[in-house]
Amino acid sequence: MLRSGAANHTIARELGLDKATPARYRAALGMAPVPRSAPNRCTLTLDEKFRQFVRVVDGGHMEWVGRHTKSSGTPVFSFAGRTVTARTVAFQLARGGAPEGYVTTECDHEGCVAPEHVEDEPGRNRLRAQLAALTGQESTRTACVRGHAAAEHRRYLPNGSPYCGTCQDMAKAAGRAAA
Repeated sequence: MLRSGAANHTIARELGLDKATPARYRAALGMAPVPRSAPNRCTLTLDEKFRQFVRVVDGGHMEWVGRHTKSSGTPVFSFAGRTVTARTVAFQLARGGAPEGYVTTECDHEGCVAPEHVEDEPGRNRLRAQLAALTGQESTRTACVRGHAAAEHRRYLPNGSPYCGTCQDMAKAAGRAAA
């Protein structure tokens, strides 16, 4: 089997040996190890792989039909040996660069991963600030009640209502610590 070019793991499996035994005999006979075959790599681009797992629906939305994480239900897939989130890839496809912070869907279609419908944190904040201005919810306050500068820490709910992002983060951390 050694002379026929069988790999150590194949010899060990067929003869019921541990994996080291064929390697020892190969070395004792002065035989070079059998080169490992390259793993089966996908030849698809990131865009092509992403589009394998989406279904286009009315309104320009794209529903994810691929894998989701068990803990949060985030749509994910594997590419180049890594697990990537579908929304992050959608953002990169639409904007050509990496997002800042979490990427979420800004349309009202639950589970949408259409590249035109996702935003990162700065984009989301910008859109929601515009909504606040249009709906008359824009705040003229320069700081929150705890003194955090609004220009740096202000965030907006999906309906355009402003809030202090730092105060919210502190409240979440306190809630986690209490649990």
